[in-house]
Amino acid sequence: MKQILEHAKEILEYTYDHPESDDLARCIEALEEAKETAGEKREMIENIITSITQAHHAQRQLDIAGDVSSSMAFGQAFRALDQAIQSYR
Repeated sequence: MKQILEHAKEILEYTYDHPESDDLARCIEALEEAKETAGEKREMIENIITSITQAHHAQRQLDIAGDVSSSMAFGQAFRALDQAIQSYR
């Protein structure tokens, strides 16, 4: 699970720098699949999926305007992933 989260974090960082990318949609799908085997951390994975989905929705706005609210969505998803990765250490 930790590897999936680390990969999701890499995708999120890449998408922030390349908002035209479609990688976040695939990342969300992978996390949805991983959620089924997350056990006691299922709710945490659901929260991460929500955060990444919000970043995905802000992606177009980031590409067009690069405004603060779209950047904040990515920041929240990044923090959620970072905390989840820490929980596996």
